[in-house]
Amino acid sequence: MLRLIVAVTAALAIAGSPNLAAAEDAQPDPVLLIKRLFEARNSANSDAAAALFAVNGEIVNVVGARFSGTDAIRRFMAGGIGQKGRYELQDIHSEGGVVRWTDLVTNDVYRKLEIAPVEVVGQAVVEEGKIKSFITHFPPSSMEKFERVCEPACEVAKADGIPIVGLMCPQFLRSAKAQMRNAMAR
Repeated sequence: MLRLIVAVTAALAIAGSPNLAAAEDAQPDPVLLIKRLFEARNSANSDAAAALFAVNGEIVNVVGARFSGTDAIRRFMAGGIGQKGRYELQDIHSEGGVVRWTDLVTNDVYRKLEIAPVEVVGQAVVEEGKIKSFITHFPPSSMEKFERVCEPACEVAKADGIPIVGLMCPQFLRSAKAQMRNAMAR
């Protein structure tokens, strides 16, 4: 009987421990979560990257395309990995569950166009330890790089025939500019 009382008392003490309750309530630091996402992308692990998102998470990329849900997010991440993308965080900070950052992106397309790296601005909302939304856009300085390679210097633009984020130059520029305006209006 004494053993039972000691065991029950120990179990109650552990269960009521403020450290255990705090550990259960603690959520991962939103900045660390985004850093883990960039690490997963740079290590070519689309499964690990997608696992950081909420089941109903959403990505809005630099041209405004939406990728909702785990499978679509995994495919999006795999696409960046397929282009041998490298993502280097430059500035990252959070306020509450909203994380904002800039990063430099280098991939096969940007290297071929001789504009790498390209700066991207992002914002993510983190809820309950998962990424709920992840929205990116190009800042004006990056848009200038794309405009230079999409405009013909002579007869043919440097980017002629090269899809950028899956789009040909005119459509890419329209979509990226619209996404930049939408993101900056937030």
